[in-house]
Amino acid sequence: MTYLEITLGIICLLLFSLCVVLAKKLYELGITILQVQDTLEESLDVIDVRSESMERILSIPLFSDSPEIKSIQRDMIACKDAMLGIAYALSSSINAEEDSEDLQS
Repeated sequence: MTYLEITLGIICLLLFSLCVVLAKKLYELGITILQVQDTLEESLDVIDVRSESMERILSIPLFSDSPEIKSIQRDMIACKDAMLGIAYALSSSINAEEDSEDLQS
């Protein structure tokens, strides 16, 4: 064997081991992304349920003109709007990824 053949063999071995390590890391990253997506979908379901609950509470007319009660109601409305904004942003990005996957297949 010549020096060139030995060098090429070592380079091929290094490239192969690098490919194996990269494949393992990409697999782990893929699993992590799937877990995050599942967690986000479960969280969006909880946000939907809680938003509906808050909507029912907010639809009840107030019989007190207390500034504290009005403040709590405004805070609840702001929280509900913020949760819905987050839910729409997350679900639209998830739906966009699913739509692009559907177009590719």
